[in-house]
Amino acid sequence: MLLITGDDESILLEELGTRIHEALGGADRSLVLDDFDLDRPTIDEREQVVRSVVDAVATVALFSDYRVVVVRNIGKATVDTIAPLVDYLANPLDSTRLILTASGKLAKSVSDAIKKAGGTTVSTSVGTDAKQREMWFREQLESAGLRLDPAAIAAIGERLGADVGRFPGLIDTLVSTFGTSKKLSRDDVVPFLGEAGSVSMFKLSDAIDAGNVSSALEVLHRLAGAGEMHAMQLLKFLHTHFSKMLRLDGAEVSSHFDAMEILGAKNEYPAKKAMEQLNRLGSDGVRDALQLLADADVHLRGGRDWPDILVMEVLVARLAKLSARRGRPTPLRR
Repeated sequence: MLLITGDDESILLEELGTRIHEALGGADRSLVLDDFDLDRPTIDEREQVVRSVVDAVATVALFSDYRVVVVRNIGKATVDTIAPLVDYLANPLDSTRLILTASGKLAKSVSDAIKKAGGTTVSTSVGTDAKQREMWFREQLESAGLRLDPAAIAAIGERLGADVGRFPGLIDTLVSTFGTSKKLSRDDVVPFLGEAGSVSMFKLSDAIDAGNVSSALEVLHRLAGAGEMHAMQLLKFLHTHFSKMLRLDGAEVSSHFDAMEILGAKNEYPAKKAMEQLNRLGSDGVRDALQLLADADVHLRGGRDWPDILVMEVLVARLAKLSARRGRPTPLRR
């Protein structure tokens, strides 16, 4: 039994395809494979799928020594809906090769049942920062038998950003073009990278906080382009970012831990960032930033006859200039 998890659907499906191929072991998929998807619009439909799944996993294969059953999007079902499958997992058939996929949070009853039944979990999540993505890039390249010099790997990270779903296709292209005997350089790889991919939205707030107008605009265009982020989504993110500073402003904050408690943060890093930027901007700067955000909100809702991207470009440039004018952050209060 295998559970495949991950946030990027294209990478998860790539892994699923590999695992199905392995589970089939050369058998005719039309005779051995049953494939179900719980991503259905109604509870009744999901319950029907679960009943069909349980019938499949509990039935001995007629034309083979084993049956392969795939259940996609297991996390879409409620605890009650999935209960019959959980009951089956308490005493699974040895002849059934069950593969489950899930993105997001999985019900504890399902996780516990899979673990108790001796199942294995494979995560396809790449990670949220550049270092984690680089490690994942290196692992995938090694698995494919490709060798790239550091500059080539760096170019991939810069161009794809968080758009890691494009990476499996890139690997296939590089293997078919160069084979696996040659060590590839940056010049070999760059022509196959296509347009710049998306990046984390935190790259945008980091560039703004640093007062780097050109970098902030570049990140904005990547988010709005390859990232396909709507202007209102980006505006909401930036409003949340500066609202954290407003919540800390005037409060009795003497340490990062005080800031964590006020913001309800689960770790120190976001609280530390909010304190640092509040110290940089000061009360007036934070209020100026929130006013700029409010003006942009009005403009995006038809208050000014500008394209959305132009409204966001002006906003991001002004926010970054506001940070730049305030200079370097002062030491944090202890």
